Amino acid sequence: MSNSELQKDDIEVTSIESKKTDRKNAFLWYSYDMADTFFSQTVISIAFTPFALLLGAAYEWGFLKTFIIVSVFMAGSNLLVALISPFIGAISDTLGKRKPVVIIVASIMVTITMLITIWENFWWACILFVIANFMYQTGRMLYDSQIPFIAETKDRSIVQSIGGALAALGSIIGVVLSLVINGLGGQPLWSTVNTNLWDEEGFGVIELGNLRWLFLAAGILIILMSIPYLFHKEQETPSNLKPRENLKKSRRALIDSFKTIFKDRNSVLFIIGWFFLVDAANTTILFMVPVIQGAVGVTSSTITYIIILVGILLSVVFGFVTGHVLKRVGPKITFLISGLAWIGAVGFTMLAGWQLFGITTPWWLMFFGAVLIGVGFGSIWIIGRQFIMVLAPPAKLAQYNGFQKIAGRVSAIVSPLIFSAMMFLGMKTFSLDANDSFRIALGTLVVFFAIGMILVAFIRDPYKRYNAGERAPYEGIYAKKAKASEKLDTME
Repeated sequence: MSNSELQKDDIEVTSIESKKTDRKNAFLWYSYDMADTFFSQTVISIAFTPFALLLGAAYEWGFLKTFIIVSVFMAGSNLLVALISPFIGAISDTLGKRKPVVIIVASIMVTITMLITIWENFWWACILFVIANFMYQTGRMLYDSQIPFIAETKDRSIVQSIGGALAALGSIIGVVLSLVINGLGGQPLWSTVNTNLWDEEGFGVIELGNLRWLFLAAGILIILMSIPYLFHKEQETPSNLKPRENLKKSRRALIDSFKTIFKDRNSVLFIIGWFFLVDAANTTILFMVPVIQGAVGVTSSTITYIIILVGILLSVVFGFVTGHVLKRVGPKITFLISGLAWIGAVGFTMLAGWQLFGITTPWWLMFFGAVLIGVGFGSIWIIGRQFIMVLAPPAKLAQYNGFQKIAGRVSAIVSPLIFSAMMFLGMKTFSLDANDSFRIALGTLVVFFAIGMILVAFIRDPYKRYNAGERAPYEGIYAKKAKASEKLDTME
């Protein structure tokens, strides 16, 4: 397939981008955003990490060894996403339909998540989580790629902010569900992952309570939340190709997208900057519960979830705010604001509960961290979507999302490994306790946020041109609609 044929596809897709935003259709589409955000909060942040760490206690590995093994499984799951998601994105783009693929991967994600419930076994839980997380990340990528086929250009930042804010309701439901499940059925409350109570000799009394049933309940609620998504409509560009032809075209398009990205200075800076920002953000989210309990020293699961809930509620507010900021100044400036919020969040988390020179700082400083996590969490994913839409040719949106996923997932491979390595350095090399070792690990996140912000600061912002109707790479066939029409006529 020649480059001219690929460019022709870009023009054709541009011509069928949504010209009108149907609010009812958008709200049907939002339902999956709420469902997969619920998965992220409930399964990844609240359920899996504590479940795996507590199950590891049965092997008497000690906290550090268990933490490292769980981190390796996290890294392996994200390696799969990094290797495979761009190809899935290319297939979806050339197929011209994203919704059917989202439904397929979401169905697998839900099924695998519920299967974790049937056996309290460390290895079983970790292997199934690898698969479920892969399906979640793939579905997220394809869902994000639907935006130009749901909303017209001028509405996209606002549509995304509304979706992001409503999606945060999924996180709220996740926290409430966790509190309810924890208190049901006369079972003892599941143990916290407070590292101050764990040592290399043994863990004491470990209680799993109803924790494993949280996976089953989460799967059922994801199905219920996603039902409206089945009825939304997206603009489609069906290729009508046979499967083998579609695979061949997908491979060629993927290679072309790779070349296009690395010829574009803005795309390279964004993808590398995104790597650093999302690496630190994902680590913050991934280890939220053990950090609050192990580093800050909060021993109550209820208080832990209240802190998380404060951050989520504020992310709803800042989700709406982000949409208006994006519309006014574009994704570059909003990215830098989000980075500052994340740095502040990590800073307050490091200060809270710090045992230094015989003095322990108050744990409630963590609430200030929760406020800033709300700002960062409410904005980061919306910013990432908008940045890709501004930088990507329309017919390659899922592929660009795939390469963005590579950056995000490679960082998600690196982040748990670096974080656990810093824990190891503190506890083994410097003979520090878990409280101080967590702070060494958190300090690396501040460095990553700063590097990401510096890289993005050097992007030559194309947002005004995008808002005026131009499309990447902002020259030639994408310069103006009139030029695109002339180019298409020439190709024909």
